[in-house]
Amino acid sequence: MKVGNCQATRCWIAAEKEYQMEKMLRDVQDFNLNHDWEKKGLATIPVCFGVSFEKAFLNQASALVHIYSDGSVSVSTAATEMGQGVNMKIRQVAARIFSIPLEKIKTESTNTTRVANASPTAASYSADLNGHAARLGCLNILARLKAFAAQRLDTKQPDDIEIKEGIICSKGEPTDLTWNKLISESYFNRINLSAQAHYATPGIHFHEKKNKGKPFAYHTFGAAIIETTVDCLRGTYRIDSVKVVHDFSKSLNPLIDRGQVEGGVVQGLGWMTMEEVMRNEKGYLVSGTLSSYKIPDIYSAPKEIQVSFLEGSHNPLGVFNSKGIGEPPLMYGIGAYFSLLKAMKAFRSDIKIDFSAPMTPEKVLLSLYARFTDRENM
Repeated sequence: MKVGNCQATRCWIAAEKEYQMEKMLRDVQDFNLNHDWEKKGLATIPVCFGVSFEKAFLNQASALVHIYSDGSVSVSTAATEMGQGVNMKIRQVAARIFSIPLEKIKTESTNTTRVANASPTAASYSADLNGHAARLGCLNILARLKAFAAQRLDTKQPDDIEIKEGIICSKGEPTDLTWNKLISESYFNRINLSAQAHYATPGIHFHEKKNKGKPFAYHTFGAAIIETTVDCLRGTYRIDSVKVVHDFSKSLNPLIDRGQVEGGVVQGLGWMTMEEVMRNEKGYLVSGTLSSYKIPDIYSAPKEIQVSFLEGSHNPLGVFNSKGIGEPPLMYGIGAYFSLLKAMKAFRSDIKIDFSAPMTPEKVLLSLYARFTDRENM
């Protein structure tokens, strides 16, 4: 497929400028000249990540929206909240549509009796799918509310009605009709205050045998600079910094999205530096516990993670021009592997190593002193 609205070059240029990449490189070179047994490495990694499910039928979602007579709003979707903040984003979507405080919006627990035939909460696409479904449900109710408010205020056109921060406005002018009063009067006038809505991502299709089509709704982009320091006597290392420019487009919730990038970076570093699946000669898994299968903790996280939002990006297929977040930042961890490799080459320029992730301290040490070891044991 052709990648549209590509922001890869802009992310790269922004990272170079904002984080002064050339200065970082000079500082690394100066450090390596003045340290015999510690060496630094600097690597960059671009990211272009397709967002949506490759199976077209999964790219659909439904939502059920109720407004109660006290003015509170209930939204049910198929999104499963697991700490990633999807429920908050869905609440924000409803609050923006109705222009009411976030406190009035409640997301219900995921339940197939309310929302059936749910797609998985996966593929960095749940906020998009379920957010769009919630948006459509809210818009359906909003159209009814506007029609009733136009009648109530003797305004001929429902399009003249707006809701601004809980106040009903007619032709841009505030009226004495508030959100709570509008909902109460709508209820007593038997206006339907519930809606079910369905969203299906447009244009998704992919022929697996021909390997042609459009498997992704859109792509997200980014660039990261990773600096590492290797103790060349012991093979140990530290991740000094990860500096990211990421294409969030118009972020629904910058705090949540920043946290998702930071968490994805740490997870990616674990993937590329410590999470090693090991089996014995009989094929049995010997890294099946947390004592043998290492995952990153706060002490293995970088000293510094900087996340910058790419400016001027847009995504008409996202909810309010936003982009999915979750999996794409995982890819920044790949840069740590090459940063470590550059640090190792600064110690031994003739080093040769086959790509073997994760780059554990054991692999670093054996690679640095491969002339003294049996390389077949690596």
